[in-house]
Amino acid sequence: MEYTDIELDAIKEIINIGGGNAATSISKLVNQKINMHVPEISFLSYHELYKEVYAEDEEVHATISNFSGDYSGVFLLVIPDKSIKKLVKLLLGGVSASDELEVSAINELTNIITNSFLNAIEGLLSAEIQTSVPRTQEDYFGAIISSSYLALEHYDDQIMIMRNEFIYADEKIDSSLFLIPEQGVLDKMVESLQV
Repeated sequence: MEYTDIELDAIKEIINIGGGNAATSISKLVNQKINMHVPEISFLSYHELYKEVYAEDEEVHATISNFSGDYSGVFLLVIPDKSIKKLVKLLLGGVSASDELEVSAINELTNIITNSFLNAIEGLLSAEIQTSVPRTQEDYFGAIISSSYLALEHYDDQIMIMRNEFIYADEKIDSSLFLIPEQGVLDKMVESLQV
């Protein structure tokens, strides 16, 4: 389905509200202001994705959280390896952490972010949505993003990317949240908004 500018604006607004909720929740967690870029919605080929977002062979830490119910899909929080230590330091107030504690902290962050997004979607669209326990994976970005899309049976050469980027403290700690809906979910959201 092709989306009109009005429909894309409506989808962007859903993502924007969810991202704002997530930024507020993280701010409370770390007791610092967290900023969020306006959500980016793009239709990209895999080649363009690897050029504009992260390189295909960039090593990243990904936390994957499935959601189901009235709407279903996957939230994918991607953090380049070079940013993990900075992010965990922020989350734990500068305390050094074991690998296990790092994974736990990132999982908790993902829980907060995904639940903030889903609460916004539930409220805006009068929907019921449940999330799975997050699972973590370390791999190349290309392997993670392509397997996530294929798992939801997205086989198109052009994929829709919805990306929120958070800025922590005074410096940007590179991380991106991707919302990967199952086929037809965006159409249902647009219909629910009656745009």
